[in-house]
Amino acid sequence: MKIVRFVLLTQACLILLATGARAAAGEDFPPVTGEERALASVPGEPNAPAVVLFKKGEFLMAGYGLRGSSLASSLRVQVRLKILTEEGKSNGEIAIAHSSYERLRGFKGRTVLPDGRIIPVASDAKFSRKTSRSRKWFTTAVAFPSVQVGAILDYEYELWFDSIFYLEPWYFSEEVPVRFSEIVFKLPLNIQAQAWSRGSTQVNFERDPQQKASGYVTRAWVENVRSVPDDLYGPPFNDQATQVILLPSEDTHLGEKLMASWPRTCEIVGEIYDEVRRRDGGVAKQAHETAGTGSPRQQAEALYRFVRDQIANGPFTGVIVGPDDSLAKVLSTHRGDRAEKALLLQAMLKAVKINSRLVWAADRLRGAIDTELPNPNWFDTMLVMVELEGQRVFLDPADRALGFGQLRAGYEGSPALLHDSKKPELITLPETPFDRNLRRAEIDLALDEKGKLSGTGTLRLTGHHAWEKIGWQDDEAKTLDAWKDWLAKSYRDFQISEVKAVEAPDEGQVTVTWSMAQREEEVLGDEASVVPSAPLGPLSQPFVQPASSRRSAVMFDYPDREEVELRLRWPEGWKVEGLPKPAAVTNVAGALAAGAELKEAERTVIYRRRVDITAKTLDTAPKYEAVRKLFGEVEKTDAQKLLLVRR
Repeated sequence: MKIVRFVLLTQACLILLATGARAAAGEDFPPVTGEERALASVPGEPNAPAVVLFKKGEFLMAGYGLRGSSLASSLRVQVRLKILTEEGKSNGEIAIAHSSYERLRGFKGRTVLPDGRIIPVASDAKFSRKTSRSRKWFTTAVAFPSVQVGAILDYEYELWFDSIFYLEPWYFSEEVPVRFSEIVFKLPLNIQAQAWSRGSTQVNFERDPQQKASGYVTRAWVENVRSVPDDLYGPPFNDQATQVILLPSEDTHLGEKLMASWPRTCEIVGEIYDEVRRRDGGVAKQAHETAGTGSPRQQAEALYRFVRDQIANGPFTGVIVGPDDSLAKVLSTHRGDRAEKALLLQAMLKAVKINSRLVWAADRLRGAIDTELPNPNWFDTMLVMVELEGQRVFLDPADRALGFGQLRAGYEGSPALLHDSKKPELITLPETPFDRNLRRAEIDLALDEKGKLSGTGTLRLTGHHAWEKIGWQDDEAKTLDAWKDWLAKSYRDFQISEVKAVEAPDEGQVTVTWSMAQREEEVLGDEASVVPSAPLGPLSQPFVQPASSRRSAVMFDYPDREEVELRLRWPEGWKVEGLPKPAAVTNVAGALAAGAELKEAERTVIYRRRVDITAKTLDTAPKYEAVRKLFGEVEKTDAQKLLLVRR
């Protein structure tokens, strides 16, 4: 089929292309100008710790300048950055983000000192590679030598892409100010493309009016771009950065549309799915053995657990699979990428006569998508949707911490696409109600005759709080050690023991229990105090900036509820000397309710504290002030102690 040629180019071809296409990559860096040497601060951002003097990219799309037909692409990047303050020296380690479908090659760099000396990054410099657990993005980092205030850092590198389906935007913005940034797109004559941009800064475009022998050239640039704020609980970088994409829409030589519309994009990718489905290798037999003879829901749950637990996750993200892949291989090797696992689950459901649809989904924490642009790379995972008992149920078999019908927090409430080659449907994924994302701590303490506190505690997590703590450590022993460390920080005056943790992904729950006893050196004998908000408090105000200084919206990973209930008992001869004052706040951000119930006859006090965050995004100054007020009241309430004294 024609479309097979659009997707992958062999590694051997890329190596040959790399040696001839970019002789320029080995050239010296541009000389440092007098203006660059003299620059000491950035107009409009006088406290900027560093500044990108220029950031330039050259994108060779779909085999531009190369012989033969190919949609492999490459990007050359060149950056010059200056350190302006002591704080800015942290920029002396640069990180290059790339993904499992982009290959990084050809890095070189240097430090230009204020006195003009040049210190190259050694060819044997130690590069560290870090992986994001949730997003499967890689970061290759390297530390520059002799970094100091006034130093200029130059570096360049290349990224190679095997497919047109994995086109990331060019980001003009950085976390520090950028004086000038440009990207030059070079397309072969047979490729037509549409431009898309986003950001607070105007993007300037210039297209070469004359056809060159090798293709078309489009240049886009911006000047004096403000830094992207890195506010606590702020939106992702991608939301705030000025950026551009040139998306291939037609191959005129083949006479075929490429990513010109969602139906066409789905049709192209769907052809590849069909190739993978045809090579199923016993999927139906495995499906019948796994599903059993229960109700459709019971069968779907059994198949979901099989794919989730028995098929290991491959490294690639996204909704694209290779045309040479097969369900037979996924099943025999017990390994598959997100898209492959979704295709396998759908095929197994079909074998037991349960209809389903594929869903292209995007992690909101990766950045907002624009559904007007038919770019499959907006989406980083593929789900399977089934209708059971009149309800749509979305299944994500790529995460063993998720129960049947649960989604990761970043996908909830985000735009998604029901894949269909003729009539794809844009939808919004459902969200878990805030009160089901629960952390509830129940503490039972007793004071003995000597004035020593001891008791037990239980922590229950549900919803996304549970998801975050299911499989969060490598094994059971490390899990218990991690929980014990967490409790020890919450109860510094207590010895924590008998910690147990039960993770139940299919129920979406985690339960932690423990025993606790006040350390002997902390026992005073005539008085005892406890922080009643522990272990979920005391909380400090995270929003210290006034609204006038906040540059971005507040965006929580998910709305949630926290509850603490403390029961404290004491013997005769003791009394309550001080109770925390009650508190009650309700606004657009959420609510706080806290107070103590004193039962003198039973020599017991019950303290209850509940904090609700009901809004996921707060994007106006009044809403920001509301969340500041809420957390300010929580901080004030949590600072109080419950005090017992001997009569």
